Parts: sequence; C-alpha cells; structure tokens
Amino acid sequence: MDRATPAQPLPTTVAGWIPLALNTCTVSTATLYRRYLELFAGRYGDDEIASIRATHINDFATWVQTIAQRRSSSIDGRTAKEHAIAAVRKLFTVAMQNDIITGNPANVVTKPRRHPTRRAALTHEQLDDIFDVATDHETLLLRFLLETACRREGLLNLAPTSIHTARQTVILDEKHTQHREQPISAAVANELTDPACTLYTWTRRRLDTLWKRLGRELDWFAALGVTTHWFRHTTITSVEHRTGSYALAAAFAGHTLPGSTGTYINITVADDCWAFQQTGNGHHPLAQYSHRQQ
Repeated sequence: MDRATPAQPLPTTVAGWIPLALNTCTVSTATLYRRYLELFAGRYGDDEIASIRATHINDFATWVQTIAQRRSSSIDGRTAKEHAIAAVRKLFTVAMQNDIITGNPANVVTKPRRHPTRRAALTHEQLDDIFDVATDHETLLLRFLLETACRREGLLNLAPTSIHTARQTVILDEKHTQHREQPISAAVANELTDPACTLYTWTRRRLDTLWKRLGRELDWFAALGVTTHWFRHTTITSVEHRTGSYALAAAFAGHTLPGSTGTYINITVADDCWAFQQTGNGHHPLAQYSHRQQ
C-alpha cells in the first residue's frame, strides 16, 4: 500500500497531497503526472480534497484535452485527457489509503478510448537506414535495445552490476522494480564489461535528442515518430515470427500470459535464450538447457 509517512500532520487540501502522491510514483510516472497535478492544483489546490467530486475531475480533464488540441503535435488531445485522469486517480488513491477520504471520485470518470497504435516492427531496410547514420556509441545502444527488447526504463536503470557475464545475460529493472533476466550476445556482453562502456551514461534527454536527430536524418523516421518502444516492438515481433510461439514472445517481452491457462505455461530463461538464437543473434550458452532443444 502506498502510504505517505510525513513527519507532520497529514494535509487536507488538494495541493497538500500532490507531493505525497508523487512520492509514491516511479521517477518516470512522477514526471508525467506532475504537470497534470500542478494544473489540477491551479484550479482546486486550496480546496479540501474531500470536497472534490467526479464532475470537477471530468471538467478538468476536458479542459486539459481542449488545451492539448491547440498543439500541433496532438491529434485530438485524447492522450492528455487520459493522463490527466490517471494522475488525479493517483492523487485520490493515496489520500484514500491514508484515511483522509473514503472513496476515489476519479474512478468513476471514464478515460477516453485510446487511438489504434501506429507502431509496427521496423523492417530490415529501415534498421539498415538507422544503423547507417548512427555513431559507434549509438550503435551499441541500438543493438542492446534490439537484443533485449527492454523498455526505456530498463535501459536507464542499467548498471555494471546488472551483467551476468558467465550466463551471458543482463538483469533488467523495469516497471516498478520488476526484474527479468534477458539474454545478450557475447559481443554486447563484452562491451558491457568494459569500464569505459558508454551504455550506462544514457539519460531520457539524451535518448530524446537521439530520436530527434535520426528524424532529421531520415524522413520516414520522423514521419512515423520512432522512439525506444519501436525497437522493443521489432524484437518481440521477430521472436513470435521465428519461434511461432505467442507464449515465448510474451515471456521475452516480460508480459504475463492472461487467463488460467497462463498459470500452466512456464517459460524459463533457457527458453528465452533459445528464442534469442532463433532471431539470428548467434549461439547462446544457456539455450542448450531449454526444453525446446530436447
């Protein structure tokens, strides 16, 4: 439970609860929610949090959507409205868990339906274009993204202690400190054990700068809006195509299979390593222990 533990009496106003709510979030989530909660505080910051109703939250979210629609980068402001509702839900959830309120009015405010994703696996030709204009340091980053299918958080949390050289794997720290072990190639493993390895120096800003630069170099890259997640999508698609197994693709992505059947399917690290081999990454020492080799 996300309970706040301040040294002084708990606040009762909307503005007073914002820093406490943000403290329960991951860094990336707090960065996203902060701007919406600051806007919410601009309207209701001095109000008692117990006085806020669902109609207030719905009006606020609609207002945020209207603001977003004025930006050329937004289609209809739907994503901004979704994030605004999610941020306010978090605010009230934390206050409710600390017994300040008895219910969460944001839970009855409906989030807008998401647009169908435009994201797809990058083609071999597109990957060749990207690698052609990438520097040596950027090439290592791209290879790591494609080999591990990691989320951006997994890359940014990477540390020298994450590498298991003997197993030729890396421990990814993603999504609320969920850890998973992923195979990597011998070449990338050697790069990661180098004390001068630059992969540990990447930041969110530097990643965003890279995608913008590649967009200036490649017109199609900018038109699609390619970012870190596109490489993850590419690898997971490749695993599913090369192995013919949805379960393996889900495991490689760090997803849990839905339904009761999923509880009976146990994909091991060795199975992931076998899938890694099938996608053209060369021999992996743990793949021999996969039941798929038997």
